[in-house]
Amino acid sequence: MIRIEQDGLGARALPSHAYYGIRTLRASEKVPHGAGMPIHGELMKALACVKKAAALAHLESGTLPARISGLIVKAAEEVIAGQHARDIVVDWLQDPTGESLNMNVNEIIANRALELMLEDKGSYSILDPVRHVNRGQSANGVIAIALRVASHRLAERLIRSVDQLIGALVAKKTEIGSRPMPEGHQEQPGTPAWFSRRLDEGAWQLESGMERIAAANARLAASLTTTNAGMEDEAIASKTLSHLRNTAQIGESIGDGNGAAERNNEAFTRLSSAVRHLALNLSNLCSDIRLAASLQNLADSPEWISGKEVAASEALGQIAFQAIGFDHSLGLAAEAGMLDPGAIPPVVAYNLLESLTMMDKGVEAFAAAIQSHAERRASCR
Repeated sequence: MIRIEQDGLGARALPSHAYYGIRTLRASEKVPHGAGMPIHGELMKALACVKKAAALAHLESGTLPARISGLIVKAAEEVIAGQHARDIVVDWLQDPTGESLNMNVNEIIANRALELMLEDKGSYSILDPVRHVNRGQSANGVIAIALRVASHRLAERLIRSVDQLIGALVAKKTEIGSRPMPEGHQEQPGTPAWFSRRLDEGAWQLESGMERIAAANARLAASLTTTNAGMEDEAIASKTLSHLRNTAQIGESIGDGNGAAERNNEAFTRLSSAVRHLALNLSNLCSDIRLAASLQNLADSPEWISGKEVAASEALGQIAFQAIGFDHSLGLAAEAGMLDPGAIPPVVAYNLLESLTMMDKGVEAFAAAIQSHAERRASCR
C-alpha cells in the first residue's frame, strides 16, 4: 500500500504506513540510510520534547488552535515514549546542518497527529509539518537545544553511575583493607593491602572526574538560554523554555541565564573533555584491576577479585579508549566548524552522545560486578 505526496519538485509515492513525508524521503535518498551516523535515541526524544514545548507555548500565546496544539502534543509524547523510531530515516551525514532531521521529526509528528484526527497522512492542508509543528522555529536552533537536552540527561545518568561505582570501590577497599597481613608484606604488589590502596586512589580520581562532568553539565544546562529555544520570537522562546523544563524533566537549572558565554560548540567540547578526563581515570583503574588479577594467585589469601569483575573492567577499559578517541575527533570537528556558523558538526553530536551512553553502560556494569562479588563473599561468611 502506498500514498502519494507532492511538493515543488513533483509527486512521490511513500509507504502508506510511514509517518515521514516527501521532504524526508528526498533527503534520505542523498546518502543510503545507515551509511553514516545514525541519530541517537535520546536525541529523537529531546527533539520531540522541543516540539511539544513549542506547541504548548503557541497554545498559551494563541498562535496555534487548541485542537492542533493538543494533537501535536499527543503525537510528540508518543515519540518521547520511544515510538516511531523506525520512521527516522535520515542520519547526520545526509544533512550536516540538521535541516533534514528536523523535518523528519516534523513530518512524523504531523502525520501521526493527522492520524489521530482520523485524517489521511499527507493531508497537510489540515495540519502541516512546517506551518504548525515547526511554527516559528529554525532547524539550527531546534537541533542545538535538543542536543543540549539530550547531552544533559545522559550526563546526569553517567554521574549517577560513577557515584555508584565510587561507593562500590570504597566498600571493597574497606573490606579488603581490614584483612590482617604478615609483617613486611603490606607494600608488596598483588597483596590485598596494596590493592586496597589502589582502590582508594581510584575512587579519589573518579570523584574528581565526576565533579568535572557535573560542572560541565551545569554550564551546558545554563547555555540553553543562548539557543533561544530554536524560536524566532523572544516571547514564544521564553514560554517554550518554561514548558521544556517540565516536558524534558531537566529541572530549573535549564535556562537560568548563566550560560551566555557558552556559544556554538563550547558547551559540547567542554562536556566531552570532562568525559575524556573520566575515561583516563577509568583506564588507570582498569589497569590496576588487570595487574591485581595477574598477581592475585601469588598472594597467600582468599580470592579478593573475581573473574566477573575482571571481565567488566576489561570491557570498561575498551570503552574508555573509545571515549578518548571520540573526544579527539570531536575536538577536530568543533575546531574546523561548518560553512553555516549556526550548524553543529555531525561528529560533535554523534560522538558526544555515543560517548556518554557507552561510558554510562560500562561504569554501571562494572559497579554491578563489584557489588555482586561483595554480596557473594558476604553470603559465604
